[in-house]
Amino acid sequence: RSRKWRMSASASSVSTTTSTPADSIVGEERETRGNGAADVDVVVQYVVLRRDLIESWPLGSVVTQGCHASVAAIWEHKDDPHTLLYCNPPNLDSMHKVTLEV
Repeated sequence: RSRKWRMSASASSVSTTTSTPADSIVGEERETRGNGAADVDVVVQYVVLRRDLIESWPLGSVVTQGCHASVAAIWEHKDDPHTLLYCNPPNLDSMHKVTLEV
Protein backbone atom coordinates (compact mmCIF):
# COMPACT_ATOMS: atom_id res chain seq x y z
CA ARG A 1 0.00 0.00 0.00
CA SER A 2 1.58 3.22 -1.14
CA ARG A 3 0.73 6.70 0.02
CA LYS A 4 1.68 9.87 -1.75
CA TRP A 5 1.29 13.42 -0.59
CA ARG A 6 2.87 16.37 -2.26
CA MET A 7 3.04 20.04 -1.46
CA SER A 8 4.53 21.96 -4.33
CA ALA A 9 5.49 25.59 -4.37
CA SER A 10 6.57 27.98 -7.06
CA ALA A 11 6.85 31.74 -7.12
CA SER A 12 3.52 32.01 -8.94
CA SER A 13 1.38 29.23 -7.42
CA VAL A 14 0.97 26.83 -4.53
CA SER A 15 -0.82 23.50 -4.73
CA THR A 16 -1.25 20.29 -2.80
CA THR A 17 -2.47 16.86 -3.76
CA THR A 18 -3.09 13.79 -1.67
CA SER A 19 -4.16 10.21 -2.16
CA THR A 20 -4.37 9.43 1.57
CA PRO A 21 -7.37 10.20 3.80
CA ALA A 22 -6.32 13.19 5.91
CA ASP A 23 -7.38 11.60 9.19
CA SER A 24 -5.13 8.56 8.72
CA ILE A 25 -1.73 10.16 8.13
CA VAL A 26 -0.80 12.00 11.34
CA GLY A 27 1.27 9.75 13.56
CA GLU A 28 0.24 6.55 11.84
CA GLU A 29 2.80 3.77 11.83
CA ARG A 30 2.87 1.09 9.18
CA GLU A 31 4.52 -2.29 8.83
CA THR A 32 7.78 -2.79 10.68
CA ARG A 33 11.00 -3.23 8.78
CA GLY A 34 13.24 -6.23 9.09
CA ASN A 35 15.26 -4.46 11.78
CA GLY A 36 12.16 -3.92 13.92
CA ALA A 37 11.95 -0.17 13.26
CA ALA A 38 8.52 1.22 12.45
CA ASP A 39 8.00 2.26 8.83
CA VAL A 40 6.44 5.76 8.87
CA ASP A 41 5.28 7.75 5.85
CA VAL A 42 7.51 10.73 5.09
CA VAL A 43 6.04 14.07 4.04
CA VAL A 44 8.07 15.77 1.32
CA GLN A 45 7.77 19.36 0.11
CA TYR A 46 8.64 19.89 -3.55
CA VAL A 47 9.98 23.31 -4.52
CA VAL A 48 9.89 23.93 -8.27
CA LEU A 49 12.20 26.59 -9.72
CA ARG A 50 11.93 28.05 -13.22
CA ARG A 51 14.97 27.16 -15.34
CA ASP A 52 14.87 30.46 -17.23
CA LEU A 53 15.26 32.35 -13.94
CA ILE A 54 18.15 30.12 -12.86
CA GLU A 55 19.99 31.08 -16.06
CA SER A 56 19.20 34.81 -15.99
CA TRP A 57 18.80 35.87 -12.32
CA PRO A 58 21.45 35.96 -9.61
CA LEU A 59 21.44 32.64 -7.73
CA GLY A 60 20.54 34.34 -4.44
CA SER A 61 17.41 35.84 -5.98
CA VAL A 62 16.25 32.45 -7.29
CA VAL A 63 16.87 30.81 -3.91
CA THR A 64 14.96 33.63 -2.19
CA GLN A 65 11.97 33.12 -4.52
CA GLY A 66 11.99 29.39 -3.72
CA CYS A 67 12.11 30.14 0.01
CA HIS A 68 9.18 32.57 -0.28
CA ALA A 69 7.15 29.98 -2.19
CA SER A 70 7.97 27.26 0.35
CA VAL A 71 6.85 29.40 3.29
CA ALA A 72 3.72 30.53 1.40
CA ALA A 73 2.73 26.89 0.71
CA ILE A 74 3.11 25.97 4.37
CA TRP A 75 1.18 29.05 5.52
CA GLU A 76 -1.68 28.51 3.03
CA HIS A 77 -2.10 24.95 4.31
CA LYS A 78 -1.17 25.51 7.97
CA ASP A 79 -4.26 23.66 9.25
CA ASP A 80 -3.90 20.64 6.95
CA PRO A 81 -2.99 17.43 8.87
CA HIS A 82 -0.06 16.81 6.53
CA THR A 83 1.36 20.28 7.13
CA LEU A 84 0.90 19.86 10.88
CA LEU A 85 2.88 16.61 10.67
CA TYR A 86 5.59 18.24 8.54
CA CYS A 87 5.93 21.18 10.98
CA ASN A 88 5.58 19.13 14.17
CA PRO A 89 8.45 20.20 16.50
CA PRO A 90 10.00 16.69 16.72
CA ASN A 91 10.16 16.64 12.89
CA LEU A 92 11.84 20.04 12.41
CA ASP A 93 15.33 18.52 12.10
CA SER A 94 14.18 16.00 9.49
CA MET A 95 11.98 18.01 7.12
CA HIS A 96 12.31 16.65 3.59
CA LYS A 97 12.37 18.96 0.58
CA VAL A 98 13.09 18.21 -3.05
CA THR A 99 14.01 21.04 -5.41
CA LEU A 100 13.15 20.63 -9.09
CA GLU A 101 13.45 22.88 -12.11
CA VAL A 102 11.05 23.42 -15.00
